[in-house]
Amino acid sequence: MKKILISAYACIPDLGSEEGNGWFYSSLISQQGYKVWCLTRDLGKTRIEQKLQESPYPNLTFVYVTLPKWIDKAYWFGLLGMYFHYLYWQWSALKAAKKLTKDHQFDLVHHVSYTSLQLGSFLYKLKLPFIYGPVGGGQIAPDNMRHYFKEYWSKEKMRSWVSDLMLRFNPGCYQSVRYADYVLAWNEDTRKMIHGLGRTKQVEKEFGGVGKHFIPIDPITRPSHNSLELVWVGRLMPRKALELSLHGLSKVDPGLPIHLTIVGDGEMGKYVPEYIAQYKLENRVTWVGKVNYEQVKEYYRKADVFLFTSLRDTGPAQLMEAMGYSLPVVTLFLHGQAELVDDTTGIRVPVTEPESVAANLAKAIEWMYRNEAKRMEMGQNAFLFAHRQKWELKIKHITQKYYSPILDQSIRRPLAMSNLTE
Repeated sequence: MKKILISAYACIPDLGSEEGNGWFYSSLISQQGYKVWCLTRDLGKTRIEQKLQESPYPNLTFVYVTLPKWIDKAYWFGLLGMYFHYLYWQWSALKAAKKLTKDHQFDLVHHVSYTSLQLGSFLYKLKLPFIYGPVGGGQIAPDNMRHYFKEYWSKEKMRSWVSDLMLRFNPGCYQSVRYADYVLAWNEDTRKMIHGLGRTKQVEKEFGGVGKHFIPIDPITRPSHNSLELVWVGRLMPRKALELSLHGLSKVDPGLPIHLTIVGDGEMGKYVPEYIAQYKLENRVTWVGKVNYEQVKEYYRKADVFLFTSLRDTGPAQLMEAMGYSLPVVTLFLHGQAELVDDTTGIRVPVTEPESVAANLAKAIEWMYRNEAKRMEMGQNAFLFAHRQKWELKIKHITQKYYSPILDQSIRRPLAMSNLTE
């Protein structure tokens, strides 16, 4: 049985985003006929061990890479603290990996989390067959949308500045791109960035996935009714731009029976009452705050349309979740969401000037209200798309397309320099 070493900085079962990403890769690859060792933080140890007791994974072993307490505290000191924590963990993970290689002859190393091109991985130093990604990070928030970030715009610009430095000076980034057998990019923005580093061969695009236990088995058929229920789901982070969604909703014909439910909380939560008052949406918006995963499902089920206007996103998991609940999407023609949604599953509004974007969001929402049959058809198409993105199918695809050629003894690992642009 081939042995796989996975690096997953974030890995916690039954969660979405990065944590879910790490869990799905490690657990499902171990069910594809491989023995898997997963390097991860001890942050999710309790939930991982509980999950392993509930559902044994005989081919899966977790190796918890712990850091000094003062390093762990640094994680919470803003963007630079998180970057420092991540890079320190990567060096520690490399040390742990070198010890493991003395006892186990790994056939393949796979970095899956964080899904950040710039943050990188140091496991290329093992000089073993290596897959890097899928990674994102090629997205930049539009300057003319800075208003929606409020006082956090300076931090957003700092993130772009630091990311640009890491792209050029972090060996975990550029050397991983250089030496990996495959570099997997989450979206087109990131693929272009990888090409800019000189790597053009064996660079492929691969989306993330959605858990089969989260979305319904069958499409949801919603009864005809003379109203429209919108839902917005996510952490209230500056880049998620909830205010832009509300700005758009404020331009919708006030005579139409349209309502929005906001699900989630975060640092921008302090502004939600202000937004609602500013845009005079007291009778149109309900904010329920943070809820558990099961409650999120119910909000998806009760809605007619998913509204999402993130200004920087690799590939929002909420979109695939919502689409799994047969929801058409109103979003922006920007970054990952523009690739997850097409004209058969939703409406993508071009990002121009803020007032124009808000006006076009309003037109899209009104179109969804006035075109019930077409809206429901979009919802059915969205359901079919989401089911093709189930993690179980995604992992099978990844192992067949990328693992098999590398692990085939008749195919020798190409020289790293041949992967670069001649």
